[in-house]
Amino acid sequence: MAEARQLRDHVPADAPDAATSTAPTIDVGDLTGGVTDHTVWSCAGNLTAVRSIRARVREFLTRTGHSEGAMDDAELAVSELATNALLHSRSGQSGGVMTLFIRSDAGRLRVAVADQGERDPADSEVGNVREDGGDYGRGKLIVDSCATRSGEYRSEATHVAWFEIDDEVAVAEPA
Repeated sequence: MAEARQLRDHVPADAPDAATSTAPTIDVGDLTGGVTDHTVWSCAGNLTAVRSIRARVREFLTRTGHSEGAMDDAELAVSELATNALLHSRSGQSGGVMTLFIRSDAGRLRVAVADQGERDPADSEVGNVREDGGDYGRGKLIVDSCATRSGEYRSEATHVAWFEIDDEVAVAEPA
């Protein structure tokens, strides 16, 4: 509840409604059956949304019977995808929207984060420099180490990063 209140406090009054057409889309045509959770998050450059997304993923995967190991890996991987979306896309700028997609089938889970594409350079904050002076680029390695499969695709206005985890411990029927 406090996270949602903090997020609302950081979303400007003129931010687009989450249900508007500015929300990124995810191609889900290849996925049929199973259990799906689809949520739109207004981010407005606020990294507290990452914590909410992690919690949403854990709650959904707990409800659908996934193993603790799969949940831990999914939480870490989705943290990377959501953080990257906020740091490197228009989704992290004022009024930005990010879409979280979670799908669970028997023995497999798929998570995708869609953002609004590349940042507008005129609106970008100067910086995005790590405190230790290091460069970026380890997120993909983290996602790949957690996931069975991962990838990304782009359209003119959307970038989608996704991963799948095979979870043989998962319950065949959702709880």
